[in-house]
This record gives sequence, C-alpha cells and structure tokens, in this order.
Amino acid sequence: MHDPLSRILIPLLLATSAQAQSPIRLDVARDTWVSEVGREADGNNGGSPRLKFKSIQEMTLLDVDASSLRGRTIRSAKLHIRKTGDEPLLRVTVSSISAEWSEGSGNNYAIEPGGATFRRRRHPDLAWSIGGGDLAHVILSNGGSTWQMADASPPDREGWQVIPVDPKVVAARLAGLSHGFLVFDDTGSEWSRHGESFTFRLFPNRFAYSRDQNRASAPYFEVIPGPDDHRPPPAPTDLRVDPTTSRLPAGEAIVSWKTPTDNGPAGTLGFLANLDGRPLPRELIPMAGPSDSRVEMHLRDLGLTPGSRGRLSIRAIDAAANVGPPATLDVLLSNRSQTRLHGTPWHKSRPGSPLPHLGSTEISIIDELDKVHPVSGQMIPPQSSDYLTLNPLWNSSNTQISLHAAHNEFVAFQILLRGGDPAARSGVRPALTFETQSPRVEFGRYRTVASKKGPLPDPIVPLDAPADPPSGAQSTSLHVEVYVPHRMPAGEHRGTLTLSGQGGETLRLPVVLKVWDFTLPDHLSFLPEMNSYGLPENERDYYRLAHRHRTVVNRLPYHQDGSIARGCAPVWNPQTQSFDWSDWDRRFGPLLDGSAFDDLPRKGVPLDVFYLPLHENWPTPMEPSYNGSYWADQAFPDSYRRAFVSASRQYAEHFRAQRWTETLFQCLLNNKVDFKRNGWSRGSSPWLLDEPASFQDFWALRYFASAFHEGINQASGAPRPGQIAPANWPRMVFRADISRPQWRRDSLDGLLDYHVVGGAGRTYPRMVSDRQRRFGEIALEYGSTNPVEGSNVQPAGWSLDVWSRGMDGVIPWQTIGNSRSWDHADELALFYPPREGLGVTPSIRLKAYRRGQQDVEYLTLWSRLRDEPRWAVGQQIRDLLNLTAARRGTGTAAVEDAGRIDYDRLRPQDLWALRVAIGESLSAAHPAPSRKLIDFRTPMREVAGP
Repeated sequence: MHDPLSRILIPLLLATSAQAQSPIRLDVARDTWVSEVGREADGNNGGSPRLKFKSIQEMTLLDVDASSLRGRTIRSAKLHIRKTGDEPLLRVTVSSISAEWSEGSGNNYAIEPGGATFRRRRHPDLAWSIGGGDLAHVILSNGGSTWQMADASPPDREGWQVIPVDPKVVAARLAGLSHGFLVFDDTGSEWSRHGESFTFRLFPNRFAYSRDQNRASAPYFEVIPGPDDHRPPPAPTDLRVDPTTSRLPAGEAIVSWKTPTDNGPAGTLGFLANLDGRPLPRELIPMAGPSDSRVEMHLRDLGLTPGSRGRLSIRAIDAAANVGPPATLDVLLSNRSQTRLHGTPWHKSRPGSPLPHLGSTEISIIDELDKVHPVSGQMIPPQSSDYLTLNPLWNSSNTQISLHAAHNEFVAFQILLRGGDPAARSGVRPALTFETQSPRVEFGRYRTVASKKGPLPDPIVPLDAPADPPSGAQSTSLHVEVYVPHRMPAGEHRGTLTLSGQGGETLRLPVVLKVWDFTLPDHLSFLPEMNSYGLPENERDYYRLAHRHRTVVNRLPYHQDGSIARGCAPVWNPQTQSFDWSDWDRRFGPLLDGSAFDDLPRKGVPLDVFYLPLHENWPTPMEPSYNGSYWADQAFPDSYRRAFVSASRQYAEHFRAQRWTETLFQCLLNNKVDFKRNGWSRGSSPWLLDEPASFQDFWALRYFASAFHEGINQASGAPRPGQIAPANWPRMVFRADISRPQWRRDSLDGLLDYHVVGGAGRTYPRMVSDRQRRFGEIALEYGSTNPVEGSNVQPAGWSLDVWSRGMDGVIPWQTIGNSRSWDHADELALFYPPREGLGVTPSIRLKAYRRGQQDVEYLTLWSRLRDEPRWAVGQQIRDLLNLTAARRGTGTAAVEDAGRIDYDRLRPQDLWALRVAIGESLSAAHPAPSRKLIDFRTPMREVAGP
C-alpha cells in the first residue's frame, strides 16, 4: 500500500497495537492472610511481612487499584509472588471476593478489632456475608464470585513465581463486582514414592512476601490490555419471578433473567442490581452466564416486609466496566410463614396406680426405646419416678395398653419385668390376641451386652433364645412388635396381652390398637442408608432384615487396595471391553427386582440404593495407567477414561434391559490416599476421594463424574441431558461423600447427583440446599449411631432433624457387627451376626431408625396434604421435639467426619406426642394410599468433556 491514507493508518495501527500490548503493573495495595483453624479463625495478619498458602486451612487476600484499566479489555493477567521458605507454590487459584474487607494491622493471628479474619471481614462486628457467614461464602464461585486455577512457574533465582490469572477475575475487580483477590493453594497435600515406600506431607506451609516486607518483594499483578471498549452491553431480557417464590420463607423471592450479548469485545461479565433504589449486596447477584443463558438471584437475608412488592432494577456490566441500561421488574415477595403444629407434649393427667404383678414379678409397659439398666434400674434417657405407672402407652390404673398406627406401619412396646426370681422373669411368656381382625405380632427379648456402664440391652433376640441374664440383674424386658397390614380396617381394635408364668399364673392386660385411616408408602420417602464395608456369606439375610425395618443396607463392593470383593462385580473382559453378567445377575438380581422381598411387608420393593463397583482401580487398574500427576485429567491415558465411559454405558444399558429402574445405583469413589502410608500398593487412590480436602481431590472426583455421566449419555435410548430420567430409565447417580461442602466450589455442579455431607452441612446449610434446588441433588447426612450406653431415641431424633432441615436421609457410617459385638458393646453393631443358633439379629437401635423413618413418612404425608414446603414444617418440628442437637466426635481418627448428633433433651414421649398430633390430623383427612410419595430421580447430566 503506497497511497497517502495507508501512510496514516499503518503507523496509527502499529502504535495502537503496541499500546495495547504494553503491560500494566498493578501493585498490591492491601494484603493479609487468614486461617480457618480453631482460634486462628478470629486472627488477623494484615501487618505480617509474609503471606501464607496452605490449602483449605490458610489463604491470602490481596487487592489492587484497577481503575487504570477502565474502558479497556484485558488480554491476559499474571500475579507475581516472591516466595520465602522452602516450599514453592504449585497449582494456585485466584478468585474474586464478593464482599468488602479491612486489611487490619495484626500479626501472628492477632485477635484485635478492625481487621479481616476467616470469620469476619472486619472483626468482630461484620460477617463476610449478610447471612452471618464466613469467608467461604464469598469466594470460589460462592456468593457471586468467580475463579480459575493455573500452575505457578518454578521459582527463579530470587524466588519469584508467576501465576496466570483469568482476565475475568481481574475484570471483576475493575467492574466493582469484586473487592480483591483470594490466592489459594490448590495442590495442598503432597507425596513422594520410592517403590513401595510412600511419604505423605499434609498441607505443607507455603509462604511469600507481603507488601509489608518491602516494595521490591511485594506481590503485584501484570496486566496486558486488549482493545479499548467503551460500548455498554444492552439490558438483560426476560426477567421473571420464579413460580416457587410463594413457597419460600417470608420476605424472599427468586428472580431470573437472560444474559445479554455485549455490544463490544469485552463481553458481559456481571450485573448491578437494586431494589427500590437501594443497591443489593454483591453476594446475592450472580455473575453473567453465556450469552442468552439464564441466571438467577435469590433475594434473602434483607429484612424485607413479607408480602410486599418492590421494583427490581438490573443492569449488565461488561469486562471493561461499561454499565448498560436497566431492565426492571416488579417483585412480589413471599408471605409464607412457619406452619403451626397443634401437637402438645405429653403430660400426666393423673398419677398411676401401683403396678400389677405376675407372681412376684412387677409388670410395666414402656416405650420400646426406653433403656433400663438391668442391675441399677437407671433409665436412659432419665424418666420421672412414676413413669412406669403412667406414660403414653400405659396406665396402671386400668392396666390398659394404648397403641396407635397407620396401615403398613410397625408399632412396638416394651414389657418391663422387675423383681422376683430371675428364673421366673426369664420364663414369662407373652401372647397378644385381638377380638376381630388381628395384626401381625412378633415377640422378642432384650439381650444385654457388656458396656462401660455395665450390662445394657441392645440386641433383640427371639423369645425362645436363651435368656442369659447378667449377674445381679433385677429386671429384664420383652419386646412386642405389631405390624398393621395395608388392608386392616381403620378404627379401634381391642385385644388382650396375656403374660404366663412358669408356675401357671397369668396376667391379662387390655390392649387398644387404634388404626388410623391412612397408609405409609411401600417405597421410602426418607432413606436410612445402612452403610457397610462387607457382608458375611448370608448377605441376603442382612438385606431382608433392613428391608423389614424400612432401612436399606448398602455394601461397598471394593476395598481400599482397589480389589473387588468376591463376586461383587460382573466379569470384565479388557480385550472386548465388555461384561459377563451371568453370575452377578444371579446373585444380585432378586435384590434389584424386589423378588427377594416378596414375603415382607413392603412386598416387591427393590433395594433403594446399591453401590456399583466402578472406582479408580476398576474396570482398568491404576497400575500402569496412572502417571503420578496430582491432577486426574492429566494422570491417565485416553484408554483408561474410555474404559470407564464404556463400563458406565454398559451398566446403564444392562439395567434398562433388566428393567431395574427403581434402585439408585451409586458410583461412589470411596478410597483414600491415607492407606498408602503403609505401602504404595496398600491403597489404590492417590487422592482423598472420600471426604476430599485439597482441591486436587475435588478435581479427581470431577474427572470420574464426567466420565460416568458421559457413559450413561452414550447408552442406547438415553434421554437428553437436562431431562429428568423417565420411569423406564435406570437411576444411575454419581455420589460423593463430602465433609467440606464449603470447598467444593462449582467443580461438581451439574455432575454430582447424590451428595452425602457430614457435620459441615449444618454450618453451611445453603451450600447444600441451594444445590438440591438448582441441580436436583439428593442430599443425606452421615454420622454415627448412639453407643449402647446412650439414648436409643438418637436415631429417630436424627432422622426427624435431618428431614426437617430439607435433606433426604441419614447414613450411619458403619452398621454391621461382628462376633465380638455380642460380648462387648459395639456402637457400630446395628445388625448382629449369626451366633449360637441365632440368625442375623436386629439391635433396638436399628428399630429406632425404623421409628424415625416412619415418623418422617407421617410428616411427608402431612406436608403434602397441607401443601406446605418442608422448611415451613421443619422449625416447628424441632421446637416441638426439643431437637437441640449436640455434635460429638467418635474418637475414631479414621472416621474423619462421622461424628454423632445427640439429642439430650429428646424423650420417647416427645416422639409420641408428635406422632399422635400428625396421625390424628392425617386420619381425619384419610388421604388415598400411595406406594410412593417421593420419586428420587435426578436430571440427566450435561457433560462437556474431561
């Protein structure tokens, strides 16, 4: 080009290009580091000369003045950090921060007012989130934040490392969508291997200089700008109030809109929002999605007037900080309040009369969950002195036993035999008859085991089993269990409990069974999942006993070393990449089609849940596939992932062909790197896949979840991604047991189906419940059952508490006893193994889980009948039952987060009061029977690739 215009344009273009490529240095203007651990979580380090990076335990906050970038796009960005100490940064995330914070001047975790800590953005008065949450609520995709991870460069001679930063994270600071940067150690724990020798380093301490050291060592950002952009994006479109808003707590609303396509090159980045002219907190406002995709905002914690109407204004803002015009919408806030239950705690109307006797043995009727020490007579939980004469089940004045039950429900009571000759007590035989149609009745005996508090009852053995009373026993108990069939007429049924002694003496006690006019569903609406790591040869007996108790045994089919339990996987042919199903189907088919349970009360209902053998070491072994990388998407050859995808596809196709479509088939990666400490081959997983901690662990779960869903989507006849799986499609779900939901980010969103969470789910409840709503996740809480020395109401209280908090089940982490459990109290033995002519035997604690499950069915029916959302019922339930939870550790180091939730104030009569209040209400409405109230189906997942 030689024309005059070219002589003008070419130099101008070259100058513009050079200007656009010139890096801009942004010095860090404030920095600090915070700790999540114990007392340190209230400490400030704003004046420290160092910054610290230690995975989920300690992390750094930075900020810059980004105003010089306004009106310009960002081509690339880097963070420069000068390390100090021996440990370099490896993989690092830089995230935006969705709340303003104060640097502070503390050092060495100083607890002083005015500075940022993990718990407070300004200690002690300002929490990080408007709902009172900590730092985790406003970083790493939570609270409208955004993040990206990258590998830091190796340190140069002076210790400098360079970390690539997502331009969107920097642009968020420029646009006012962020208040700085979180710098987070993603690698976390490290390990090294020499043959079988394995060395593990938990969360090495990594340090860098802060701005308080000196400017020459202070961190800074290097930004390379792109073209200028002064054109704002258009207004958002298609604003809507979500139809579920009317079911939210009072003063809340959910609003959504579509992300507009930006008019300039920067791209729409986020939004500014106000309600009636008042800016909304940053943490409530989402970042932008892809063009024309829908985003949503949950208005809550704002103290708004229930049922009021407000004018919402939304503006889009792009990555060059250009603000577009507003889109407006009138929003009507929810006016729904908590449900009022009319049940009242049981109270004595009058004192009872002296207790009746059978010969010299005193007789009382108490709740099946009451625990009586056979030597001291102490009751657990404690009861008043006249409880034995008058309680919800029994009145010694007229010696009447009063029972209530729905159709398809078990109701039980305990016959307490005190005093007299031990042999006479052991020889008492009960019989229960009714005048008209009889329910099914089963008798058992409370057998004791040695405990820290002496002999205490736990296993419920058949009545004809040897009594075996402990030395010095002054009492024993019989268990009476009544099952009300589906078709037994509603109304009062009168009967007689006859107790016969060895000497021919008898005692007859009147019984009134009130059958309410409603039916519990055959399919469980709430899942008490009895976790197990192995079963004896008579495994079907365990499955059947659990089924009868409205629980479900779930046995993990593989071990920590990656081996498959014998026969627990179909035979895989690596050459043809196919399965031989014959033996596996013969063994497990009756459990999955329900025929193994045809003679039980919930006839024909298959297992609710079932673990698949898919994991990191099957179908393809880790060795020699694994290359040693911490990052799963870089750790394997393509052939490894293809085999996992193929296996998932074949499982889906086989289950569909067999019509096994009611069971939740779980792909769970349970193995832990911890097991390699005793030798490389002792554990198959180089990650902490159960209860992940470092982000490399979460990333590995993402890798396997993507492969799992990709295989399902490839199956013949698979529904389209995003659809809820239809009734004729197998329910295959990816499960993860996550004790730290605050650190999962969005890495598993849209991939995780079955979220099992520990105690942290109570600290971060919305990080669980929001994903239930948005992604259709099924959520359960895992923990431990009460020890033999504790109150037996714990499993029932735990079930009701978890349901009231919006979750779908409970999982005691281990439930299968061993031969020693019969002799020494075993907290884990909900099922006692066969011994001395006895079959698999239930503990009274297993029956407590059934009690809780049945009570949850009452609440599920009642909520549906009243058209009440669960949260509206939940708080009332907790108040009515005094469900004040106390979390206690197990004392077992290997069980990281399986602590126990105890309910020290809960008594059996509290459960009775709730049950009667709801039961009478339901019976008056006589709802139509339904085999299934809750259909646990999850969406088909969209998978973009590894």
